[in-house]
Amino acid sequence: MSIGPRWAARLAFLLLPTVIGRTAAAQPIDRVEVTLVAGSPPCSPLLREVVGEQLGDVTPDLVWVCRERIDPEEPFRSDGAGAGAIRIAIELRAGAEARLTLGDTRSDRFVVRRVPLPNGLDEVGREQIGQIVRFATLALRSGSGMTLSRTEARAAIASWPAPPAREASPPSLAQPPRQPRWAVDLGPMWSASIFSREIPLVHELAIRAAAGGVTSHLWGWVEAGYRLPASERADPIGVELSAASLRLGLAGGQARTRSLSFSGGAGIGLYRVRFAPIGAASSVQPAAPDAFWSAGARLILSADLRATTRLTIAAMLACDITAEDVHYDLRGADGSARRVLTAFRVAPGLGISVAWRL
Repeated sequence: MSIGPRWAARLAFLLLPTVIGRTAAAQPIDRVEVTLVAGSPPCSPLLREVVGEQLGDVTPDLVWVCRERIDPEEPFRSDGAGAGAIRIAIELRAGAEARLTLGDTRSDRFVVRRVPLPNGLDEVGREQIGQIVRFATLALRSGSGMTLSRTEARAAIASWPAPPAREASPPSLAQPPRQPRWAVDLGPMWSASIFSREIPLVHELAIRAAAGGVTSHLWGWVEAGYRLPASERADPIGVELSAASLRLGLAGGQARTRSLSFSGGAGIGLYRVRFAPIGAASSVQPAAPDAFWSAGARLILSADLRATTRLTIAAMLACDITAEDVHYDLRGADGSARRVLTAFRVAPGLGISVAWRL
């Protein structure tokens, strides 16, 4: 199999940040200042989110400035920048392209790029800008030979065609005209939890949704699940159990790296439990299958791995607390009762979920 020059260049572009990042990212940059220049609205929350993710493990101090226009000489000035800071200007006013200027105030080296955006600032365009910003930032700090002197950078920018005379919003910011402030994640979840001495483990499949502000650290969640049938075959009678559940609650967390975050939460739930006697001996008169309602609470600790800007995979530790004592009894002819199964009121468990951002 062979690949053309264009695909070879793209492959090299994806691999070079990893090679440079091994040395550069090991020494975080004290401060990175990003100026986002666009028409109206002047800031794209989705682009800020992508660039923030790409630089999350590069610097502990990421500063944003949003403007509708910029002085062409501003990226080359060192006044007002912190010692050793990286200054980045992302200009989105030049039609179907983004213009990037990055400078290192410590080494006085620069990187300038023109990024084509044939479909505007869509998901592919945002990811492309984020990758280039990360790669160029690491190249500046590592002293890569791909950087330019001040004179070379000025000459490169001077050769670019002038932006359109008429100020117009780039296609990216006009589709849609308003960037969403809220995000909704939806996907399946599997969990297993301790249930009782007689039935040690039960499994549940659920659909989980979470909603919150794009920049918020607090969100709400809801789960609709089905606990798969589990049975205890005792002598002289056993029981089979299943349940449908509906839970809702709140969670909050904090990102630790560009793609990994941890969260904790709590919620309440309502369960419709179905039971049916099974394997009854000839001397036993089994009761008819029946169902009842039960209420409880759930505590959650979760580690979320963001595989892409839309796909998140999470591992969860949970603890379900039942409000009442649930048990299943065998009653004798004399009125005496013997417990066949007793569910734990506190049941820890674990789960895995996959969520897609709508």
